[in-house]
Amino acid sequence: MDSRQKFLSVMNFEENAVIPKAEFAYWAGTIRKWFGQGLPKIKNVAEEILDPESIRGSKPLTLKYAGEVDNNVAPFFKLDSYLEKFPIDYSPMLKSRVIEENNDYRIFVDKYGLTNKVLKHKASIPMVIDYPIKSRKDFYEYVSLYDNSIAGITKRLPADFNNLAAELKNRDFPIRLGGNPFGFSFLARHLMGEVTFMLSMYDDPELLKEFNEYYLKFTMDYWSVILDKIEIDCIFILEDIAYRSGSFISKSMFDAFMKPYYLKFIDFLKQYRIQNIFVDCDGLIGELIPLWLDAGVTGLFPFEAVNDIVKIRQDYPGLKMMGGFNKKVLFAGSSKQDIDNELNRVFDVMKTGGYIPHIDHAVSEDVMWENFKYYREKLNSFIDKI
Repeated sequence: MDSRQKFLSVMNFEENAVIPKAEFAYWAGTIRKWFGQGLPKIKNVAEEILDPESIRGSKPLTLKYAGEVDNNVAPFFKLDSYLEKFPIDYSPMLKSRVIEENNDYRIFVDKYGLTNKVLKHKASIPMVIDYPIKSRKDFYEYVSLYDNSIAGITKRLPADFNNLAAELKNRDFPIRLGGNPFGFSFLARHLMGEVTFMLSMYDDPELLKEFNEYYLKFTMDYWSVILDKIEIDCIFILEDIAYRSGSFISKSMFDAFMKPYYLKFIDFLKQYRIQNIFVDCDGLIGELIPLWLDAGVTGLFPFEAVNDIVKIRQDYPGLKMMGGFNKKVLFAGSSKQDIDNELNRVFDVMKTGGYIPHIDHAVSEDVMWENFKYYREKLNSFIDKI
């Protein structure tokens, strides 16, 4: 079986499914460090990729994207391709502009209209210092910037879309559609900021409903062009609405501001026979799982260490799962017994089907090559025996 066939067999809970040996991603700096710790170097990580930026554990859609994926770890462990992301653009496609720049930092407005500050001599994610939507008036002005015609949607597609679609018909790796910043809470927070989003639930609830109604239609119009040409294996909806102590929205908030749009969106996906609809949410998600399942979601990822993946599998035997391995047991000072204890939890869930194990999020520089090697070889061996 190739990587795509393995992914689909596991997600379908097939009796003879072959679990993919795959990892989500690595920090670029992790791979650079591992070269000095024993990882054989096949290809350098491109210099323009900063240490905290991700190198995906998947095959590239085309050679154009080859610099963003792993060329070293996968060959060493004979790993399968993870889900490769199809490029999407949810912005109003504004022209980026620099507001202020000196020797230490740059302040700029990006294509979403977010005002960001980024340090110039230290790798860091941008700090958002202003958001484009603070009121209903801002929202109307913002969405007026979008061109939702067929011509406007076409501009959001890869330049070689038709040829790419033809090439992908016989691919041997799975593809996902969605992810950052698409989600029925995450996108609003991305454009409004957390404070405005949360206050709007009380001060102007109709604004959030109009927001999601607009972007739901935008998504269906946009994605229908892609789905008409490309058979997508998995949908990612990014939410991140939980912390380590639980959800930061209530069931009534979910039902009012998210569920109606999930139902319409998933009904749209059914037209294209999409069977793998995943929500990406960090934190303790136990109270959210039944809400998502009731709305039609079929799978979740990641399962950070605050979650008990064994109990979740017991409670939801039909839930499709990915991730769930706690990378902290691979940090310096961890013992093989620590790693084995974590692997045993993963092994228990693997036996039940519908689960692809890997480290949650991109593998950080804290992870030691020797420990990662022990973990990955032992996990691969267990997969071979199932």
